[in-house]
Amino acid sequence: MSAQTHFGQYWAMTKLLLPMLVRSMLVFSMLVFSIRDAVLAQSETQPIPPVGSLLKISFEEDKELRTVSGELVAIDPQMGFLVLDADGHLTVIAHSELKRLEELNGALAPTPAKDLAAKVLKLMPAGSKHLTTDHFVVCYNTSDTYARWNSDLYERLYKGFYRFWKEKGVELTNPRFPLVAVVFETKENYIEYASKEFQGAEHTIGYYHQSTNRLASYDLTGVEGLIQPKAQVLRSELLNQIASRPQAERTVATIVHEACHQIAFNSGLQVRLGDNPLWLSEGLATFFESPDLTNQNGWGGIGKINKHNYGNLSKYFLARPADSLEKLLLDDSRLRSGETMSAAYAEAWGLTYYLLKSKPKQFASYMKSIREKTPGQRSTPKERIELFRESFGEDLTKLDRDFVRFMLNAR
Repeated sequence: MSAQTHFGQYWAMTKLLLPMLVRSMLVFSMLVFSIRDAVLAQSETQPIPPVGSLLKISFEEDKELRTVSGELVAIDPQMGFLVLDADGHLTVIAHSELKRLEELNGALAPTPAKDLAAKVLKLMPAGSKHLTTDHFVVCYNTSDTYARWNSDLYERLYKGFYRFWKEKGVELTNPRFPLVAVVFETKENYIEYASKEFQGAEHTIGYYHQSTNRLASYDLTGVEGLIQPKAQVLRSELLNQIASRPQAERTVATIVHEACHQIAFNSGLQVRLGDNPLWLSEGLATFFESPDLTNQNGWGGIGKINKHNYGNLSKYFLARPADSLEKLLLDDSRLRSGETMSAAYAEAWGLTYYLLKSKPKQFASYMKSIREKTPGQRSTPKERIELFRESFGEDLTKLDRDFVRFMLNAR
């Protein structure tokens, strides 16, 4: 993968961040009735609270004592606890790190948007501000116009996302927590923040983090001096400036793509740190991202041909291996490797596009089967294929042939 290419910049974070998330996912599997006595440092007889309980847990991390209060999402008898706190953060606590566990009364009360914004602003440069919409909290130190343009894109996507799945017979839930987006004035600001969450931030322009539940990006219009930082301009002028850039289409795509991940993991469509095949997660985000620079917002709707990925897929079809579909379904390695990433993301988009257009009911059934799995339950390659076949049919050869024919005729 070349970090200099726009596509490489767009997806480099996946290669770098996903292994970390996969390691986190492996921590969990559901334990309902029993667990080793050693789990509880303070008592050998105290029963383990059931999943869903409100807990206060003290644990040691990097030789420092930390305490987190939150809802118990899952337990693994060997590895530890997955806890969801009031800010929407997911924390992994190993048994060896556990110092004290206390069960609390009541249910988890999410942090109000205003208070959550105050916490996030402490992580940003001095003078940063925030704005709230119906579903998002946008923290920023860029221009008000650029921040508002981002928030409008988020809300437009949110409404379209819920409307789309309702039409497909998939009922989503309202986000439990305010959806936080962090928008920085400069790439330097962005890298400083993102580097605390994953390595290789300098090769990315935006990402969604499943553990913190935040998405982050920076003001792409200010990077090359198209608009002076913090200048107050009309939104129409801003969009004209964005559209004038060679990478304008990828700029809008990145913003929408990462917001799509955030909405998918907060609407009940997907489960954070769950058993989500990477082709499916990225296929969904690329399906929803398609920019439209003739639209006043830069994004015109859902389910249009993704020109960028369609072009890459067309090139890939010229020499596509016969087992390409099977490999995409079996594991995530092609989507992480710099050498195969471009074609793999294009194929993930194409497969998602084909299935949603031609087999929407089966696709909805497939999504339901995946999200019913408890976080941490990792499917084997064989189980992945079997689950796919349960929804779309046993004959993968025929499905692959129909997929290729469908995409070659797509317009």
